[in-house]
Amino acid sequence: MRSNSEFSRIWLGNASSNLADGVTFIALPLLAVTLTQDPLAIAGVSVAFTVPRIIAVLGTGVLVDRGDRRRLLYVSTYSRAAIFALLMLLIALDLLSLPVLYLTVAIVGVMETLSDSSAFAVLPQAVPAQGIDTANSRIAGTQIVVDEFVGPPLGGFLFGIAALAPVAMNALAFLLAGASYHSLKGDYRSQEDAEVPRPSFYADVREGAMWIRRNPIVRTLVAVGAIASVAYMIPFSYLVLYARDVLGLDATGYGLLLSFSALGGLLGAWVASKLRSRLGYYWSIVGALVTGAASFIVIFFVDDLVVVAVALAVYIGHSVVWNVLASSVRQKATPHRIMGRVAAVTRLLSLSGLALGAVVGGWLASSFELRFPFLVSGLLFVVAALICVVVAPTFRAWERGQPSKEEAVGTV
Repeated sequence: MRSNSEFSRIWLGNASSNLADGVTFIALPLLAVTLTQDPLAIAGVSVAFTVPRIIAVLGTGVLVDRGDRRRLLYVSTYSRAAIFALLMLLIALDLLSLPVLYLTVAIVGVMETLSDSSAFAVLPQAVPAQGIDTANSRIAGTQIVVDEFVGPPLGGFLFGIAALAPVAMNALAFLLAGASYHSLKGDYRSQEDAEVPRPSFYADVREGAMWIRRNPIVRTLVAVGAIASVAYMIPFSYLVLYARDVLGLDATGYGLLLSFSALGGLLGAWVASKLRSRLGYYWSIVGALVTGAASFIVIFFVDDLVVVAVALAVYIGHSVVWNVLASSVRQKATPHRIMGRVAAVTRLLSLSGLALGAVVGGWLASSFELRFPFLVSGLLFVVAALICVVVAPTFRAWERGQPSKEEAVGTV
């Protein structure tokens, strides 16, 4: 892969911000516990993070397509550094309260959505189309390492030293990420229609949604992504109970199970671009979805700890392959001028799917035995694969118009 300084800056910014995300995953709930012992109030931290993101996601997509994506990327990242610096001050002065923590989490969530949407739009402008698979794979692999393996234990360790420590760590990590994004040299504005005035926010959102509706490939991937989000969250919404009551794991064992499953994600990040090179986008994506279905169906039939651990690792591996390749296809197929809105609609449906999956998973787990939701999720992945099969001729015709395997080597 050819050296690409722009990609290196994007990679470093993504790695630093994801390290902070991993620390946040542990540190903010621990902060909530210092303020209240009410489980519902502690769960409110997750609600405060998720709901504003769903509300803001379409607006951030429009903003990404109207503004300078590079500026949005570093401003949203610097903003999170400033928020955590302010949070550090509140903790030091013993002024932190639960409502203030909720507000902090909500703002961080909205800024993260803006940053993610900007990064999605910036990457295909910084990286040649032939190298987008490898670029997404490298980012995904790094994200898994820092977000799953490094960030959470580091956050817990730092919190054990002092409540201020992980917050300060996040402020520094986001500051580094912002500086890396700030150093990007290219022009990342939406230039294709820069001179055309936009009539209204609604018209902008509608344009992005209608473009998705008219494009059979992106429309399929967005729909499959929504279904996959539901299928993912159904078992993961209560996985801790499954691990305790079916597998007999304590809290430490549950953490080790998740860490082992994340190894599958690393493998998925490593093989994603290689699968695409050998099999193409269509067969790699369909194969990944079928693999996800098989993983959950195996867990439904077998409750042996080793088998379940391997199946979860395979599932996470499939998830990374799917995400890398689906993102690459959307980035290649979508015009730069509407990239933000297409990503926003995709993210809106994915977040909504996660929320629906959590509700469905809780209901299924309480109404049936704890293995049954895995079967439901597995069947949903089968449906997702069949949806891709329906558009196979169109998908493969589009793919034949992409650069050949030989052209795709060494371009990032």
